[in-house]
Amino acid sequence: MSTLKSLPILQPVDIATRYRHIQPIPQQPNFAAHIEGVDLSRPLSADVKRELYQALLDFEVIFLPPQAITLDQHVELASVFGPVAPGAFFPRKDGHPLVEVIEFDEKRPPEVNIWHSDLTWLAEPPNGTVIQIVEPPAHGGSTAWASLSRAFTALSPSLQDYLATLTATHTWEISGWRDALEHIGGRDALIAAIDRFKPVQHPVVRTHPESGKKVLFVNENFTKHIDGVHFRESRGVLEFLREWIVQPEFTYTHKWQKNGIAVWDNRSTQHYALADYWPQRRVNNRVTFNRVTAGPTLTSTHHAVVAKEPATA
Repeated sequence: MSTLKSLPILQPVDIATRYRHIQPIPQQPNFAAHIEGVDLSRPLSADVKRELYQALLDFEVIFLPPQAITLDQHVELASVFGPVAPGAFFPRKDGHPLVEVIEFDEKRPPEVNIWHSDLTWLAEPPNGTVIQIVEPPAHGGSTAWASLSRAFTALSPSLQDYLATLTATHTWEISGWRDALEHIGGRDALIAAIDRFKPVQHPVVRTHPESGKKVLFVNENFTKHIDGVHFRESRGVLEFLREWIVQPEFTYTHKWQKNGIAVWDNRSTQHYALADYWPQRRVNNRVTFNRVTAGPTLTSTHHAVVAKEPATA
């Protein structure tokens, strides 16, 4: 039974007043905006950069018009939103260590078709990600995003208060990365990752440091358990939140075109890459970014455990 009348009234972003140099077109109320008026083949003005940054805070995931860009331009776009981060365990583009390549085909079935925020098993996960689909499948291969702020706002006040008292343990070891790492780098890489990247704790409810939105910060891929409660309570809470967060009212599914670009705020969204296209081929390039106050980090987790470089993220 719906209880929408009990939910807070969502105040829409005043786009006409706030934006002068780009045109955000939200696909959901205050969520998932297509951005018009951005040509990445030319240097972006300070005003456009400022408004793109604001749009990410306002709408949590934004989509730029499909356009061919170089790998350097991809990295430069990510730097609009924060210092470029080292990323995860995915392979890198030759000569471009900050650009991850996520490639699936008949011999490499998709393995990211699970709801998650990126790298929450780090003490400080990256702020967000810029991806470009360079080889979309002929059919399927869409990506869905869920708003963690809208999901929190829709909860009853008493449940909001309870969840705000909890922390949860996150680890990559319960995800598909365990098998993938052993496949990529062998048992030595797996052991190195277990040694370097220990489980971490995050609040179940976090306050976005810039927008001030409260968000639900758990996901089925990396959140192992709720801390300090009976395992049945932990299991019940996480299962409820898993189902709650991905309700259609809180999600948007984006159909890709070749060279389409998306930027999302990892602090306030989860995403899910649909695997319905397999065995077709799908390739995207990915660059992540940190908070603005963070310094650049150049060693990836991939290199830290596969190439045995010192870990910095």
